[in-house]
Amino acid sequence: MIVYCDTSFLVSFLNEDDINHQAARDASKRWDSHDFVVCALHLVELPAAVRAAIHRTDSPVPRHIARRVINRFDRAVTGGLLIRRDLPMMDAVGMARTLGDAHGWDRRHPAFDLWHLGAAWALAAGVFLSFDARQSKLAKTLGMATV
Repeated sequence: MIVYCDTSFLVSFLNEDDINHQAARDASKRWDSHDFVVCALHLVELPAAVRAAIHRTDSPVPRHIARRVINRFDRAVTGGLLIRRDLPMMDAVGMARTLGDAHGWDRRHPAFDLWHLGAAWALAAGVFLSFDARQSKLAKTLGMATV
């Protein structure tokens, strides 16, 4: 089974200083015999999000911690812990658009959240790991297991 994690889940998983680190580790254990996949979306967003976190007004991430998280992510991809899959871009974007059309009028669903869900769907993920309740709810509507 394919397991897809959103970016914030991966950051928590890779950073033992993160408040959700242990929860991410515990949640991932349930699926540790399955394939954890990443795609181009992760390769762009994760480093950018971590670098952006060093500039937060409240609780900025120290620069050395941000570099450590990015390095761990890169090693996990290079080492095969996170399996890189090509993203069928138009399928992912189409599903993200469909989810936005169907659910974006009632609740706030930022573009990257919808894009992650579209990517997970396009990659045939059976599991979607996120700490975002809105994303998890939509993942369930797509037939994915969540935490």
